Amino acid sequence: MINEEERPIIPLLILGLLKDRGQASAYELLGLIDERDYRYLIHVTKGSFYYNLQKLAEKELVRLVKTVSVNGYPEQHIYEITDAGSEHFEQLMGKYASQTDDITLAFYMTTLFAHEYDPARYRKALEDQIRQTRQKIEEIDRALREKQDVIYTTAKSMMENVKAHHELNLKWFEDLHRQTK
Repeated sequence: MINEEERPIIPLLILGLLKDRGQASAYELLGLIDERDYRYLIHVTKGSFYYNLQKLAEKELVRLVKTVSVNGYPEQHIYEITDAGSEHFEQLMGKYASQTDDITLAFYMTTLFAHEYDPARYRKALEDQIRQTRQKIEEIDRALREKQDVIYTTAKSMMENVKAHHELNLKWFEDLHRQTK
């Protein structure tokens, strides 16, 4: 199992944000992820973000430009992408642009063995899945509606695709729920 810090897509995220932004601190880059609602597209913790940023710096794919402190706040390190980082970005883009992944949820595995599980508990799990999936759809709708000027067209398209996947899962969860009565 790949631990959170070793997710290979996070370096692409960091390099892409720096290419997009120019120079920025990790705090600013995390703010961009939040502002653009990229959480619907990739799961990244602050710890894994900082870990991957440090690894990129060690490999000289990003460099520290300066350290600033504003109004007594802790120092912030300002980074930029290096030429080697830009080349690595291009390699990662080529790699991931041609890669296809299976879409899986942990819940899929539990469905394989639902017949071996307490029906009442399985039904409750389905209700939780239905509630959580509706919430995800509402959050994506809200982000698409409220952040039109902040989210790039390609990210909007990806978010609409993720939403469609959730809508399909919602229908499936509701069908399973009806079947377990």
